[in-house]
Amino acid sequence: CHDYQIVLDLGIFCVCLDSFYTSLLEKESLDIDSIIQTEMHNEEYCIGYNFLEASESFREDGLEPITLAVHGTPEMMETIERKPSNWNGPISLALFIDYHSQRALEYLSDVHRCDQEFRRKVTVHFAFRLSPFQNKCPLIKITSNSHDCEEFLRNRVEYRNETVGSFQLYPINLMRNIARRGAKSDIHFIADIDMIMSEGFATKVKQISNEMIDGKSKKVLVVRRFESNQTTIPTNHKQLFSDVNNKKTFEFHHKFFFSGHRIPNISHWFAVSKESDTISAWEIPFENSGWEVQVILHRNDPYNADYFPARVRVMQSLNLCRANYTFNLLSHVFDVHEGIKLNDTDYSKSVSAYSRKYGRKKAYNRYVNEMNTAYPSTLGRCGNFM
Repeated sequence: CHDYQIVLDLGIFCVCLDSFYTSLLEKESLDIDSIIQTEMHNEEYCIGYNFLEASESFREDGLEPITLAVHGTPEMMETIERKPSNWNGPISLALFIDYHSQRALEYLSDVHRCDQEFRRKVTVHFAFRLSPFQNKCPLIKITSNSHDCEEFLRNRVEYRNETVGSFQLYPINLMRNIARRGAKSDIHFIADIDMIMSEGFATKVKQISNEMIDGKSKKVLVVRRFESNQTTIPTNHKQLFSDVNNKKTFEFHHKFFFSGHRIPNISHWFAVSKESDTISAWEIPFENSGWEVQVILHRNDPYNADYFPARVRVMQSLNLCRANYTFNLLSHVFDVHEGIKLNDTDYSKSVSAYSRKYGRKKAYNRYVNEMNTAYPSTLGRCGNFM
C-alpha cells in the first residue's frame, strides 16, 4: 500500500487509499456525481453526511415534518429501497460500509437518480471504520453509473446483488446518531429499517408532534411495536386488534426480553384508538432501566451513547429518564416487525462476547458516571443501568 491504508471492519480489509479511490472513482464509464468530505468521529470512524439529499421538504402545511431516522448495511438494500413506500415524509438513512460494500454508494446514487419516490424522501449518509494506520479521513468522490434509468430500473435486482459485502461489528448507536444528526427536520422518529409502519403514520402524528415536541419541554412520544409471522401485516389499529386477539400478531419481543419492550395496558390503548379518529397521547410511567421503547423526539434531545464497542443495548430511554423527560404514548399508530424473535442468534452471542472482551466494562463505567454526574437526582426514578 502507499501512504495511507483504510481498513474497514476491524482491520480485516486492508487496501491502499489509492486503490480505494480508484475503485470508487476512476472507472472510465463513470461520471463523478458527489464529492464528500468525510469527518472523523472518536478517532475510529469516518462519516460522510448528505451524500444524497431528498428533494422535498414536506413543509407545505407549515408544520415541521417527522424524519424517519433509520440505519443499515448494504445487505439490507432491498428493504432500504422499499422504505419510502411505507413513510410519507423525510427519511434519513445512515449506511455502514466496508471496502467490499463500497459499490453500495454507487448503486444508491443510481437509485436516487432514477427512483422518483426515493429521491423525494431519502437523504443518505455513510460511515466506515478507520484503519489503525490512518490519522485523517479522506475526501471521497462518489460516482454513479451512466445507466439509462429505464434500463437501470428494469435490471435493478441484478445491480443490487452486486452491492452485497461483508461486515463485522456494527456500531448501531453511532448509526442511529448519524441518521438523526443528518436529518432534514427537527423532529425524529428513530426506528429500525425493517419495521413496517402503520398506514399514514407520518401525516397522522405530524400535528401532535409539532404541539408536543419542541426541544424544550422534555417530552417524547412513544410508539407501540409488534411482531408477526403472518404474510399479511396489519396496517391500522382495527386490523391489529383482530390479529392480536387471534394471536397472529404479538407485542414486540414477547418471547425474548419482553421486559425491555413491554408497554402496559394495551387494552386501554385499543379503546382510546377506537373511540376517536383523532390522534392523542398520554403520559405513561418509565418501566425499567432496560426499557427500549421507540420514541419520537427533537433534534436537541439526548442522543445514544455511541462509544460502546458493538451492539449491546439501547440505553436511550434510560438517558431520557435520567434527564427527567416524560414518556407519552401515541394512540392509533404503531409498527410491526416481520418475524418473531424467539432467542438470541449466534451472531448476537458472538458480538456480546466480543463486547465483554473489548471495552464493554470501560464503556459501561463511562456511561454510568456520565449519567450520575449529569443527573444525580433521578437515579431513584430510573434505576441503575444494567
